[in-house]
Amino acid sequence: MCRPCCVAMLVLIQCVLWRPARAQDTLSTEFFRDHPFYEPLLAEPRPARTMLLVPGWSKEFPDSVKEGNRFAWQISLGDELPILTLSNQQSSGVMENGRWGLGLWIPVSFHVVEDFKDDSAPIVDTDYRFGFMTKFQCGCFASMRLGFRFVPWAHESTHLGDEYTIEAVKDPSFERINVSYEYWEYGISLEGGGLFNDEDNWTIRHGGLRPWNAEGYYSDHLLGSDVATLTPSMKNYEPSFGVEYRMRAWRGRQTYVSADVRNKLIYNYHQTPENPEDRQWSWNIQVGRAVEIGTTGTPLKQYFVQFYHGVNPYGQLRSQQDYWSVGLGWVFGL
Repeated sequence: MCRPCCVAMLVLIQCVLWRPARAQDTLSTEFFRDHPFYEPLLAEPRPARTMLLVPGWSKEFPDSVKEGNRFAWQISLGDELPILTLSNQQSSGVMENGRWGLGLWIPVSFHVVEDFKDDSAPIVDTDYRFGFMTKFQCGCFASMRLGFRFVPWAHESTHLGDEYTIEAVKDPSFERINVSYEYWEYGISLEGGGLFNDEDNWTIRHGGLRPWNAEGYYSDHLLGSDVATLTPSMKNYEPSFGVEYRMRAWRGRQTYVSADVRNKLIYNYHQTPENPEDRQWSWNIQVGRAVEIGTTGTPLKQYFVQFYHGVNPYGQLRSQQDYWSVGLGWVFGL
C-alpha cells in the first residue's frame, strides 16, 4: 500500500478509537441512507452526479471533420448510492465536533460529450464508471473535519461514438483503442469554516489514482485485433489536489469557487525513446452557487461557470494535450 494510504489508515483508526465522554455517544447503523461524510469537491471532474454543461465550447477534437473550436455539450448521469453507514452522530448534516462516521457507497456514473459542429451532431465519446467506495469523516478537531475516501476497486470503460468513428476511419492512420481498466483510488480531506466569518466553509483535498491492470489504462492491441501493436502506459499514478471556498449562504445558496488540479498522463500509444510518455497538469475551475452541504429536497443543487484546461478527459482522446473547454453547468439531485 502507498505511503499516503498507510498514513490515512493510521489516522482513521486513531479517530475511530478516540471517544469523547458524552452520554449520547451511541453508535447507529443505517442502510441505504446518504450522509455528507466526504462530498465530492464541486470542481471534481466527472464525479458520480447528474450534471449538464450547456451551453459549452471546447477545442477541436482529434479527427473532427470540420476544423475549428466546437460547440459541444457534456452530460453526466450518476450518483453515489449509499449502502451502509456506521456513526456515533445522531443528527444528519455536517459532522459535529467529537463525532465520526464510516460508510460504504457504490458510485455509478455515465459521461458523454456531443459535438454540434460536425454534421449529424455526433456523440464523440461515452464513458462508464462503477465500483465500491468507503468514506470516513470525523470531527477530530475543534473547528475542522478530517475525511478519507478509499475506492478499493472500480472500473472505467470508454467508447467512441459510431458517427464520430465512421468519419474518423476515413483517415488510414486512425486507430480504435480500447481504453478500459480497473483502478483503485484514495482521497484525504480537511474541511472547516470561519475563515472570514462564522458561516463560510473551506476544503483542502489530496488524492491519487492508479490502475490495477498490468498494462495500464488501455489494451496493447487495437479493437478487433489480437495482435499487440501498442505500447502499454507506464506513468500510471495520477495525483490530484483541490481547494474550495464557500461564502456565507444567501437566499439558500452559497457562492463558491472550487479548483481541482491533476497531473494527468498524456496517452502515447506508440512510445519510443525519442517519443516517450509525458504528463500535463490539468485544472478544472468552477465559480457558481450551490446549496449548503447536506441539503436535500432541492432539484437544482448547483449552477456555475466552468473552465478546464489540460489533457482531453475523454476515452482514447486522452492522447490530446492542451485541450480546453468552457461552459455553464447545472447539477441536479434530490
